[in-house]
Order: sequence, then C-alpha cells, then structure tokens
Amino acid sequence: MLGVDDSQPAGNRRPRLRSCLDWSERKPHLAGATGAALLSCLLERGWLVRRRTPRAVRLTTAGRDRLTAALGPHPCWAPLPSQPGLRR
Repeated sequence: MLGVDDSQPAGNRRPRLRSCLDWSERKPHLAGATGAALLSCLLERGWLVRRRTPRAVRLTTAGRDRLTAALGPHPCWAPLPSQPGLRR
C-alpha cells in the first residue's frame, strides 16, 4: 500500500518486525527492519520531518493528508486546532 521495501542485506541481524515500548512516552511503536524502512520512506516523501530533538519527528500536512487517504482517519494525525502563538 505504501510501497515500503523492508528487505534486508545478508548478515543483517535486525529482526524484520517487532513491537517496542518507547522509553520516553511509554507507548508502543514499530521496530525492526520494517519500522526503519517505513521511517525512511516517510522521511523521503516529506510526510515526516526530523525535529531538533534527537529521534523526534513531526508529521507534515502532506503526510497527514496522504496517510489519511491511505489508511483512513486516525486521532494521532488529526489536524491540531489553530491557536494563536502555536507553531506547526
């Protein structure tokens, strides 16, 4: 659906797919070769951009629109309410 290539070079010991608990937010996320491939794909397409904080990303408007089109609406990528003084 998203065209993610999660093939691994020979000798790579990273698991193809596993669940991982994020240490900072205590929420599960996708890990392994598939998670890394998905992240690379979304960054290349400009749907996510890296933030200044290490290991942090931000969903772009284009990313929100494309993910909603591909996967349907989800509260995680719903538009933020417009509030004066807040940057997107």
